[in-house]
Amino acid sequence: MEYKKYSYKKDGFEGALYETGNSDDRVLIVIQGLKGLELPGKYASLFCEKGYSALAMSYYGGEGQKKNMRAIPLEQFQTACDDLKKRGYKRIGIYGNSKGAGMALLAATVVPDISLVIAASSFGHIMQGTGKASEDPCKAMVSFRGQDFPYVEKGKLFSDFVKRCIREKNIRLLYFFDEWDKKGTEENEIPVEKIRGDILLLTSTHDESVPAKKDAELLVKRLIRNDFKYGYKHINSETGSHNLGYFPVNNNMLPREKKFPEECQKAREETLALIFDTLDRWSV
Repeated sequence: MEYKKYSYKKDGFEGALYETGNSDDRVLIVIQGLKGLELPGKYASLFCEKGYSALAMSYYGGEGQKKNMRAIPLEQFQTACDDLKKRGYKRIGIYGNSKGAGMALLAATVVPDISLVIAASSFGHIMQGTGKASEDPCKAMVSFRGQDFPYVEKGKLFSDFVKRCIREKNIRLLYFFDEWDKKGTEENEIPVEKIRGDILLLTSTHDESVPAKKDAELLVKRLIRNDFKYGYKHINSETGSHNLGYFPVNNNMLPREKKFPEECQKAREETLALIFDTLDRWSV
């Protein structure tokens, strides 16, 4: 296994490349919802051990990068792809979990070199970014070449969340993001029809963090409306939780993980098998 480190200030993106050293022309960009390279590095190392070169990337929070999820520049993914192409890779995919899944889809909408997207537990709309207005004139969570994206405004989100908790007689993170998601329109959906490659959407019926299943169904309808010419598939788990990634985080905060730990772990293993099967079949 060969290893190369990149920094945002020097190279235009922050990452760590794990190379197999074989002649395979495929490489997988790996991103996650958390800051830093520790978690995506675990996945990149795992993929590399299985014979797939992988680039672990962190798209915010590092030196020179945006500190908040506001106007995160998607061109850093193009810069990464340009470097990978110089290294001889011809097929570039991207894989993300949770917030990283939505970012993977968004990156692929503006980077034509990405020919495969694997998104697990993704959001479906572009949301208003966090942070102060002084940080960037763009208000959405992402930007491209200084241009803003249509986004779902927060509005009176917290009060909507509180009302939902009272109505449901429960407190769940899902309510917060579901209420926000309900404000979305076709205009601020992730424009997945712009992706130039295959898409695999992975969700769970029992996602207690984001309405990923509903959003995946919404994105599939968008692909159908736009006569998407590449392959796409939505696979939903009836046993897993929001944490479909092989290296789960914050399981202690998810009721389903506490109640059905063995079922959730099995769902992760099944999801990983689906991902490897997708990589094996990758031909675009």
